[in-house]
Amino acid sequence: MVERSSPSRRRWGSAGLDAGAAMVCVVAFWLPLAGRFGPSVAGGLVALLIGAMLLRSYWPLAAFGVVTAVTIAGLALGSSSDPFLAAGWTLYPVAVTRGTPRSLSVVKASMGLIVVAIGLLGAADAQGALRYSLLSVLALGGAWLLGGTTRRATLESEHAARAERQAAVVAERLRVVRELHDVVSHSLGTITVTAGVATRVSADDPGRMRERLEQIEVVSRNALDELRTTLAAVRVGEEGAERRPQPGAGDLPALAERARGGGIAVSMTVTDADALPAGIGLAVYRVVQEGLTNAVRHAPGTRCAVTVRGLGGEVAVTVSDDGGEPRTPPDEQGYGLIGLRERVELLGGRFAAGPCPGGGFELRATIPVPAAVADE
Repeated sequence: MVERSSPSRRRWGSAGLDAGAAMVCVVAFWLPLAGRFGPSVAGGLVALLIGAMLLRSYWPLAAFGVVTAVTIAGLALGSSSDPFLAAGWTLYPVAVTRGTPRSLSVVKASMGLIVVAIGLLGAADAQGALRYSLLSVLALGGAWLLGGTTRRATLESEHAARAERQAAVVAERLRVVRELHDVVSHSLGTITVTAGVATRVSADDPGRMRERLEQIEVVSRNALDELRTTLAAVRVGEEGAERRPQPGAGDLPALAERARGGGIAVSMTVTDADALPAGIGLAVYRVVQEGLTNAVRHAPGTRCAVTVRGLGGEVAVTVSDDGGEPRTPPDEQGYGLIGLRERVELLGGRFAAGPCPGGGFELRATIPVPAAVADE
């Protein structure tokens, strides 16, 4: 198990780094404590320097201002030779939190203070002053550049994460729309056709009338169950949807039986499709469901052949009928066929739908099956 560092642990780690950096600066540039007013004043400046560096994670801008002032004071009193390395250490979080082009004026002002301090307070010689100036500019400029780069990387990462979350929300909405369309379209289509047949049943045939009403009841109940499953996935995530499995290849016989009740003759052949993953099994079910629904709506009384065959690492689905009214052409497909194409292509498969040469309509889908499943 990977342990994540707690905020308090990260805070202590940052304080440890700040304390270490402060000690390095004091030992390298402030010892021995000396100056125009003796070790007591130099010691006070060192204490102020350490305190400000320890607070850089909480108030970075204030810490930077205090450390810069202490560094200039130490230079003026002859107590320090720090080329603004401590100021650069406190400038880094300022750049991370406020590293915008407008805040670049802070760095320019700080570098101007360096030049003024060196000009007024002086160094032993011109060469030493130049070397000190270059080191100071490198310390502050490097800290600002590194902090600005970190800030940009963080913002880009946040933008990418936000875009990914938005894309996931859109994809989930499209998935729910596809599911609702498939469930409602198929169920209402079957109910409409069955009810239409029931209205033409003679009153002297109560058995057939009861059969049609029972079929409407079964289709309605199944539709409600599927809608509850889909909406549960939206409300509580996929775990909630697992309580009632989504339909798959094993539910195709019942689907064909309901279509027969809608007035079409269905022949079904299913081979090597028993162990399909849930997502692929659901896609197969939806393709067959859409094909049978179209046949019930547009070609009542026709024959419809359904073939589902798994072979060679993929599953092929074909649903074709042999008659009915002219169907919507492929370039003017409705939401059902568009949703099926999206569903199949998301799984890496291919989908096609169109009229058959001798009449009728056909849906074809080929979906790859993961090797681990195909080998079982």
